[in-house]
Amino acid sequence: MELLIPGLILVALMVYASTRIKRVAAEAFEPETVENEWFSVEKPEGFLNVIAPPDGLEFEAYSKDFGVGEASEFKAARLEARVYRNRNLKYAVAALREAVRPVSETPEVIDGRKYVVVEAESVEKGVGFREVYKLAEKDGSVVELKARTLEDINEDLGAKVEAMIASFIVK
Repeated sequence: MELLIPGLILVALMVYASTRIKRVAAEAFEPETVENEWFSVEKPEGFLNVIAPPDGLEFEAYSKDFGVGEASEFKAARLEARVYRNRNLKYAVAALREAVRPVSETPEVIDGRKYVVVEAESVEKGVGFREVYKLAEKDGSVVELKARTLEDINEDLGAKVEAMIASFIVK
């Protein structure tokens, strides 16, 4: 009897903690607007925004889905944003062309700001990826969004990635 009451209290605390953790984890994958001094982007449901991205990144998000088969160790989609200081857009796009295998390059103008969208393909460990880079210049720096997805992702996830790329706006 002396152990029953502390045992029940312990079980109740464990149930409460477990429920709380599940709720917080689910909320992390909810849609949200991510903003900083450089840009804003709309993160859709099913993506996690990394609160403290690694050095060199201003933003990092990835899907909760993984690939299948050979691609099972890779996230289905990953997005990163970084700022290259003291660069102009023309130089950044030329450097990108040399670094990746571009498939297409499209200029855009959004709210009077010029963007360049470069689509490329890459292979890592025998797995094919589609990469989309969206670059714009701000205050003598270049802001770049890189979206990297597995070649074979479902339509719904592909639409979410395209929506994130479209929503990426340099301030």
